[in-house]
Formats: sequence, C-alpha cells, structure tokens
Amino acid sequence: MSPKHALRRITRAKRDQLCADERLEKAAAIEQRLFAEPEFGKAGTILFYAAFGSEVPTIAMMNDALMLGKTVVLPITDTATSSLVLRTITDLDHLKPNRYGIPEPVIENTALFDATAVDLVIVPGMVFDEHGGRIGYGGGYYDRFLRQIDPAVPWLSIAFELQIVPRIPSESHDLPVDKIITEERVIGCRDNRIERMRDILGY
Repeated sequence: MSPKHALRRITRAKRDQLCADERLEKAAAIEQRLFAEPEFGKAGTILFYAAFGSEVPTIAMMNDALMLGKTVVLPITDTATSSLVLRTITDLDHLKPNRYGIPEPVIENTALFDATAVDLVIVPGMVFDEHGGRIGYGGGYYDRFLRQIDPAVPWLSIAFELQIVPRIPSESHDLPVDKIITEERVIGCRDNRIERMRDILGY
C-alpha cells in the first residue's frame, strides 16, 4: 500500500467516526471562518463541491452563499474525458447522485458555466498538510482542472482538523492549495502554491 493510500484510509476512518451532529457543528464553524476570508468576500462566483459521505457538509454553505448573492457553481464529473464540467445552480434540490454517489447538478435544471469565469475554487480532499499539500480521492479530476484556470484564482480547501497531518508525501506534479480552513484555524499556504506553480508550470 502506498503512503498516500494509507493516509487516505486512516483519515477516512477517523472522519467516518464523527457523528452527524459533530459534523454539522464543525461545519458551522468552518463556514464562519470561510465566509470571513477576503477571498470569499471578493468572489462573485464560487465553485463549490457537493459533499458526500462523511465530508464537511456543504449544502448549508451553498445555500448561505446564494442568500448573499453569490453565483454558486458545481462540477459534473465527465468520466469519458476525465474532466470536470461546471454548471450554475440556484436550487440545491436540483442535485442527483452520480455513479459514485456524489451529488451533481441535474443538467435539465442548470446552466453550463465557463470555468474561466470562476472567482474562487473550494477544492475537496481527503488529507491535507500545513504546507497546502492535498491528497484527493485518486481520480485526478481537480489536479487537471486547476491547471486550466487562471493561476490568480484562489484555491481554498475546507476540512476537519482531524484531516490535517504534518506532511504529505509530495510528487513532482502535486500543487498545494492557498488556504485550508478547519473548525479550529485557517492555514495559509499561498506562497507554497505560487512557488510550485512556477516550478511545474513556468508561471
């Protein structure tokens, strides 16, 4: 078993042990911190993700963002092209589980959205470290997507504190996020992300 796979497995088990009430309580604290961040305040259009399983719940966050007048965008996983297709959503009842059980926008009730117009990306993940390192779910969808958008667009992640480890094994293509927001703190990592993008992509 690879080190990354082992970290995914251990962290998922810890996250799964949280009861529903604990997840909601911690998610409320995470939302408060997220909404107070300047990147969130400035953003008109936010790419969220619809949580599934024991992830940090995001439905209330998206509803509250809509109430603030933000444009909320969600991804559809296109397995044929291994890419994310973005759609705007104004009613969170217009979601249905995909083949993996992840809620996604119903095409008939949502509109296609140009990824280049996103102001802020909320990047999901299973494990994070204090340098912005991230382990996703193994599909690489966000890794590919993030390379296609303007590097000035902030990448923020939300996670429970139990998902933070001292250091994640890094591969040459890995890109860190700008900030990780937990129920306890905000971890700033943008300098690491910019440095890595210069090294990998030549920015």
